[in-house]
Amino acid sequence: MKNISLISALAVVSTSFLLVYFYAPSSHVISIENRPDTTHTASSNKTDSTAIFPLNQAAQGEMQFINNMVEQLRQKHGHEIQSIAVQATMQDFRNFVLEQYPENGESIFSQIMHMAFPDYAQAIIELVENLDKYTLWYSENLVMLNDLEPLSRNGKIWKKRHEIFGELAEQIWQKELNSIEEKRQTVQQTIDALDSANDISMSERLYILQNTLNEQYAEESDTYLLNKGMIADVYFRLDSVQTDLKNMSQQERAQALADSRKQLGFSQKDIEMLAKEDAEKEQRWVKGYEYMSARDQLTQTYSGNELNTKLDELRKEYFGKQASTITAEEDSGFFRYERPRLYGSN
Repeated sequence: MKNISLISALAVVSTSFLLVYFYAPSSHVISIENRPDTTHTASSNKTDSTAIFPLNQAAQGEMQFINNMVEQLRQKHGHEIQSIAVQATMQDFRNFVLEQYPENGESIFSQIMHMAFPDYAQAIIELVENLDKYTLWYSENLVMLNDLEPLSRNGKIWKKRHEIFGELAEQIWQKELNSIEEKRQTVQQTIDALDSANDISMSERLYILQNTLNEQYAEESDTYLLNKGMIADVYFRLDSVQTDLKNMSQQERAQALADSRKQLGFSQKDIEMLAKEDAEKEQRWVKGYEYMSARDQLTQTYSGNELNTKLDELRKEYFGKQASTITAEEDSGFFRYERPRLYGSN
């Protein structure tokens, strides 16, 4: 299986993970029909009652709200509250509580957590505080993040997540990671299939690859369509594509490369510029193959210091100022012209 950097890059990053709750306790507001009887004959009693009653009603409503929320949370999450991802959804619930009680919502939220999940309450409260820090950081840096390439953006986001949450980050965003992995596997399966699809045309292979990427990364399609070079690199590394290009004449190959780049969305100016680069690469490879052939003859004829001298002369003849670089590569065991030739890439 090919290790394609784009797939992990497609790794496009999503930061939304919170579940939306719709808590609507019917007992939050006490109807007037349920108020205690306040009819008194003594004027002093009537005055005391009207002064005290609003406070009692507010306190009763708050307590009913807390009790209702505790019961709902126990029923909904009692069996899974040990999950960090589930605990993280309490940030959204906390926000709901603050909407209902702007002045003392934080203390009410804390009370609900301690009543509903006493063993996890403190951890949940601390987690929600850290989520607030992360949410603030993300909102303050949103413009900067949107200007970055997918890999860089994803890297910065995960760096901040680990900075704030440590090893809990993967657990909090597990669904996001699962989704990324599913997309990666789908794209990789398509690439594996196209790799050996020798019975279809180059344009058909490219269409299938583009269509798969657009389906899996629809929300980031603009980003990836703009980064045509990365998609082209994946496409031109397919064995089936390279087989077709290798069996073409130089003129046919140039036209096929131009057609593929046009299909990818490159401008005519870029296509012409890349064609010139292709021609330069072709010349380097031809010279490289000639060098390797001459080098083989020398190694079969000479040895020791005499061979080293002959090789130095040969490298200077073929590569001029680059001779020292070629020497260093060969001394390390790397021979650049023994690499696979990838038309449209190297």
